[in-house]
Amino acid sequence: MKKILLLLFILTIAVEAKIFIGDNVSVKEPSEEEVLFIGDKIEVSSILQSEFIGIGRNINIFTDIKGDLISIGYNTAFSGNAANDIYILGNNITVKGNFGGSVTVLGRNVKIKGYCKGNMRVSAENIEIEGTVEEKTILWGKNIVLSGDFNDISIYGTYFHFTPETVIKGNLTYSIPEEVDISNLKVYGTTEWKKPLNEHMKEKLHLRTLKRFYGFFSLLIPVLFTLLFFPNLFQQTVDVSGKRFISSFFAGLVMIVATIFFILISFITIIGVPLGLILSVFFSALIYISRVFPAIFIGRKILFKMRDKTSTWILATLIGTFLFTTISIYPPAKIIMNIICIPAGCGALSSGRIQMFKRLREEKIL
Repeated sequence: MKKILLLLFILTIAVEAKIFIGDNVSVKEPSEEEVLFIGDKIEVSSILQSEFIGIGRNINIFTDIKGDLISIGYNTAFSGNAANDIYILGNNITVKGNFGGSVTVLGRNVKIKGYCKGNMRVSAENIEIEGTVEEKTILWGKNIVLSGDFNDISIYGTYFHFTPETVIKGNLTYSIPEEVDISNLKVYGTTEWKKPLNEHMKEKLHLRTLKRFYGFFSLLIPVLFTLLFFPNLFQQTVDVSGKRFISSFFAGLVMIVATIFFILISFITIIGVPLGLILSVFFSALIYISRVFPAIFIGRKILFKMRDKTSTWILATLIGTFLFTTISIYPPAKIIMNIICIPAGCGALSSGRIQMFKRLREEKIL
């Protein structure tokens, strides 16, 4: 992380370093200075006496580096010796050689082969490591394959496999969904299997209970943000959705049909596709939030004796959201609730905005 911050620091102030910028950057002469590469395709075959910092789409480094290696690219390949630490961020990453410091890699498909004197930290979907790691190894991934000699090693993922010649001189800790048979693996320290956190949660809480919690909080959080950032709009919409429920329902029904029709029309032409996509996103968010406004009105009526302040509205929102999600547990009731509440909430929101614009025009503000 410190190296990434250093990279940003280098980009913002002047430093004594060689800077290579271009679509295709190729360096074959040795450099004794810090080197910064920015380009679409970067190829380095000369010995670098100091740090290497590269930003590009395809980065190929086939040389020795006396300093640190910092690379950010879609495809990165390094083959050589690095005297200090290695930091690589990308998609497809291949690293081969001897590393005098630690290795930190974040990507999707990662292959590492060689000798690492320090720690090794890798996070990727697919990980293949072959070689020797003197210090601790920490891996986060979906498919992990290891071969070689390791010290202490911790694995967090879905599946891992050790080749027969693999040796673990320290402790092995792995956290995957199911415990596996590692009797053929040479482990000189202790071996411990830990269930992933999501598996612990599934055991302690029933799946249906988890769905209820998710449904409640996934609706509550965006509604609370609407209340906190737009309190006047929120309170007006809740009041209109309850006091003028019938008119709001039909107004919302007309607005929903008209919006869907306009979105479908916009997708007919190529120019209108971006507009249609933007409208679809905003319309989906509006539909999702609007359905709870009538229930919040009921929650506010329950608290009719409390003063009209932010804390009261937050409590009313909690009550209304709880009522809506609790009733929606039963599938037929959920369908009926959505059919009734979505148009009413949308109508209240739109009619409230129309009234505001009319008032502003009457007062000659617009």
